[in-house]
Amino acid sequence: MYIESKLVEVNETLFSQDLSEEIDPNIIKEEIGIPSCSWLKAKSKIQFKKGLFIVESFFENEKNLTDIFSIRGEYIQISYLGKGDSHLVSLKDKKPIEMGRINCCYHCDTVTTIEMPANKPTHYQAIYLSKEYYLELLKNEAWVENNSFYKHIIQGDFQKWGTCKFPIDYNLYHILNEITKSDWNNDFKKYYLDLRLKELFLSLHFCQEEVCNGVIKGISKENLEKIRTAHAYLIENFKNPPTIKVLARKILLNELQLKKDFKKMYGKTIRSFIIELRMEKAKTLLGKHTVSEMAGILGYKSVPHFINTFKKCYGYTPKQGLNQ
Repeated sequence: MYIESKLVEVNETLFSQDLSEEIDPNIIKEEIGIPSCSWLKAKSKIQFKKGLFIVESFFENEKNLTDIFSIRGEYIQISYLGKGDSHLVSLKDKKPIEMGRINCCYHCDTVTTIEMPANKPTHYQAIYLSKEYYLELLKNEAWVENNSFYKHIIQGDFQKWGTCKFPIDYNLYHILNEITKSDWNNDFKKYYLDLRLKELFLSLHFCQEEVCNGVIKGISKENLEKIRTAHAYLIENFKNPPTIKVLARKILLNELQLKKDFKKMYGKTIRSFIIELRMEKAKTLLGKHTVSEMAGILGYKSVPHFINTFKKCYGYTPKQGLNQ
C-alpha cells in the first residue's frame, strides 16, 4: 500500500509513504507542515507502519485548495470530516464530504481529487489499512461473521467511498481521537493501536445494528437518518449547542418529532444529552484549567450553574474532584 497527498495550488507534497515494507517494528510518528505559503496553513500528524497509516490534518486556506490523494493497493479506509465544506470531484460529479459522518470504504488503486473552498477551515481524521493488515487484525473476532462490511472484503467486493457511512456518536468520536492523537510509548504503541482499531470496527458494527434497532423502535428509516444526524451535530457542537428549533431546521424535521424520536432512539432528551457531553468533557479538563476556565470552555455563562451541574452529575464539585 502506498499513500500520497499533494496540494496542487502550492505544488507541495504533504506526505508520501510506501507502506508495503516493514521500515521499523515500532509505529513511526511525524508532524508535517507547509511553512512557506502566506495564504495557507496546513499541518498533518501521521503515524504509520507496514500496512497501516493514520492521519489527522488541519487546513486554513484563504484561497481554494485542491488535494490530490492517491492510494495504491487494496485498502480499507475509515475517515471523518470534523470541520469544513470539502467535496470529492470526479469526471461525473462533485460530492460533498458530509461533516459529522464516518465513512468506510474498501477499494484499490484510487486517485481522489478533494476541493477545499477558501476561508472554510478543514479538519479531518483518517485511518488506512491494507487488506492483509485488516484481515489479520480481525481474524479471531467472533462478531465479524455477521458483519456485512467484513463479508464484502473477504469476497473482494469493493465498497466505494460513501456506500457505508454513519453519523458519528460520542463513542466513535472518542475512539477516533484516541487513535489519531495518542502519544503512547513506542514499546506498547502497536498493541494499544490494534486494540483501539478492533474497538473502532466493533463500534461500527454496533452502528449497523443500531440502525436496525431504530427501525424496530418505530422510527422510520428517513427519520432515523435525521435523528442520527442531529445526534452527530450535537457531539460536534455541544459547547455551543443550537436551540431545538434551529436543530430541527438543520435536519428538516419538525421540533416535536425531533424530541420524540431522539428520546425514543437514545433513551434521553436532547438537553440531557448535551449536559452528558459537557460533563464527560469536564472530567478531562480537571487539573488542566481553573473552574472558571472550564465553565467558559464548556459554554456555561454562569460558573455557579456549571459547578451545580457538575456536582449533580458526579456527587462532588470540580474543586473537590481535583483533590480526589
